[in-house]
Amino acid sequence: MRQLIALSQAWVDENISHGMRANEREDIKEPVFAALEGEKIVGYAFGHAYVKEKKTDSVPVGSRCFDVDELYVLPAYRSQGIGGRLFQAIEAYAKTQGEYLTLATSTKDYKRVLRFYAEQNGMEFHSAYLTKKL
Repeated sequence: MRQLIALSQAWVDENISHGMRANEREDIKEPVFAALEGEKIVGYAFGHAYVKEKKTDSVPVGSRCFDVDELYVLPAYRSQGIGGRLFQAIEAYAKTQGEYLTLATSTKDYKRVLRFYAEQNGMEFHSAYLTKKL
């Protein structure tokens, strides 16, 4: 658990997501998927199952869904397929839980995120919330 919390702090320190804060023990939900190098965790993903309660254009009300809460790989281990394998693991689990896999992101690098989730892993882009400080 300490390694997962330390990785979430590394994510905060990297400053690649808006509003990211380090996890505490109670933030990390089961199931957790981890990428290991020896005994060192170099990436992780976790999420939760839910039932869609509000109408949207993409997911019907009452649908069973699995939301990816976090997926992170340390910078030195990126572009080695680790994120893709974590995504595949969480997707396989999600298929046992429901009909849809969902996620929201607050990334500062939307092009990389769209390439990873949409182009490489088959997710559909649904909407965007953009801001500009005036």
